[in-house]
Amino acid sequence: MSNQEAETIGQAGLPQEANRPSGSSLRLIGRYGIPIAMVVTFAVFSLLKPDAFFTLFMMKSILRDSAPLMIAALGVTFVLVMNDYDISLGGLTALLATCAVLFVSTDHANLGVVGAVVATIALGGALAFTSGLLISYAGLPSFILTIAMGTVFTGIGLQLTGSRSIYGGVPEGYAAIAGGNLFGLSNQVFIGLGVLVLAHLFLRHSEAGRYMYAIGGNAEAARLSGVPVKLLKAVGFGMVGLAAAITAILLTSQANAANPNTGLGLLLPAYAAAFLGSSMFRSGSFTALGTALAALYLQVIGAGLTILSLSGPLTQIIQGLILAAAIGLSRFNRQAAR
Repeated sequence: MSNQEAETIGQAGLPQEANRPSGSSLRLIGRYGIPIAMVVTFAVFSLLKPDAFFTLFMMKSILRDSAPLMIAALGVTFVLVMNDYDISLGGLTALLATCAVLFVSTDHANLGVVGAVVATIALGGALAFTSGLLISYAGLPSFILTIAMGTVFTGIGLQLTGSRSIYGGVPEGYAAIAGGNLFGLSNQVFIGLGVLVLAHLFLRHSEAGRYMYAIGGNAEAARLSGVPVKLLKAVGFGMVGLAAAITAILLTSQANAANPNTGLGLLLPAYAAAFLGSSMFRSGSFTALGTALAALYLQVIGAGLTILSLSGPLTQIIQGLILAAAIGLSRFNRQAAR
């Protein structure tokens, strides 16, 4: 298949900008509503708590703390692009967090920092890719299978740790992955930026990425055009595993420990970020840049609520409402772009 044909197929899966004059105002609201909301939210928190929120320290903290969520959300973006879901993200991240510490701890596998990182990333990719193979080639429904696998992953993590935290024998070099700084910013910021760049280049500037958008637009048409639909779907799920592994490494490195619940709470915020991001840049289309900005927005909200002493259950309520609104806005944008 030629590059020109690949480009044509890839564009078929991308919602096109509507040129019709009718409803243009609504489309503008749908497209730029989230960025405007981000600015307004930031301004409100800055006005309410200028000495605590609008500070250089807080800005650095928001960038640092948004990195794990952003990376996890970028992972699910790959499957959402192809109109699929991976609900195993939380359980997989928890299992990989446990494995990462077991791999690096001198009291357990003692693989060293590099060995533990490589082993964790390889394990995450392999587990998620296996789920993708079952979904693609065995025809199992992604939603149900990944719920089941997430439960399995959580159970394995509990079994490995005896439902206890692991913190002994973790070397300083492992803690430095997330705890170190470069140019005044946490290493997590640069790791997150690197993952974002790679995800953006893959989805927007590679043949495989264009094919993934084509699969999301019309999987059968993509298959008839010669796109390896089943393989690319499996690869997309594998990307979730890679993202979960990197996220697990950052979380455990920052805490210098792991417990079986590490990362379990990422599922809802990750999907909220992906759906919020789909309302930006391209109407109703999931993109890496949109997901990253939305993850940053969610972290701004979380930090602002913490500053106002409104964290905890209220944060979960707001995240749920944001996800519901994001899904509705994404659906509206898809219809408006037609």
